[in-house]
Amino acid sequence: MINVLAGGAGFMTFPLLLAAGLTEMQANAANFVALFPANVVGSFVYRREIKTVREHLVTRFFLAAVGGILGSLLFVWLGAEVFKRVIPWLLVFATLSFGLGPTIKSWLERHQDFDVSRWLWLSFALEFLVYLYGGYFGLGMGIILLAIHSIFSHMSIHQAQALRNATIALMTAISISVFAFTGLIPWFASFVMMAGVVVGGYIMAHIARRMPHNVVRYAILCWSIVMTTIAFWRYS
Repeated sequence: MINVLAGGAGFMTFPLLLAAGLTEMQANAANFVALFPANVVGSFVYRREIKTVREHLVTRFFLAAVGGILGSLLFVWLGAEVFKRVIPWLLVFATLSFGLGPTIKSWLERHQDFDVSRWLWLSFALEFLVYLYGGYFGLGMGIILLAIHSIFSHMSIHQAQALRNATIALMTAISISVFAFTGLIPWFASFVMMAGVVVGGYIMAHIARRMPHNVVRYAILCWSIVMTTIAFWRYS
């Protein structure tokens, strides 16, 4: 329900999975599986908009696929000890992305007067880095992609949402395949959470307009700050 209302559900699900007895690596892998339907549904909802951003779409799918493969392979190869050490810093990055999202969006809306075509190469490079990060951890990557599309293109917010959902769905599917092959995914916990994503998302879609989004966003932000602080204490 939180994911539909304000985003940032991963900040809640990750520590809950740890509290349920999963390891850090299992919790991260379970998050990928559990939240996968949200991007698939988002891609279906925005299927008309994705047809309007076909230019460079194949390139972006390629970047998402390669980034997802490399990020998830790094996650597996580097192992649990490295992941524990970088968790606090990954959470800092994700928290800043989530917290600064509205500010970035407001700034971007006032700076759309430069020639974006000259900087397309930089957009692709940044997108690839985000997909690489997403294949490894993933929290906050959607907000970063929206910011990149807003800076380096003239897409509307709905077009950017369509592109984000489609590429993240592809990246997530690839990462899930890698994690499944290596036996990292706790399937029972993942499917329980996936059911929550589907049911909660359906319910919240009907009542979201009556909820104060900013209050929920601030609550999630406060929780993410607390979680990041705890992570530094626990893993540093």
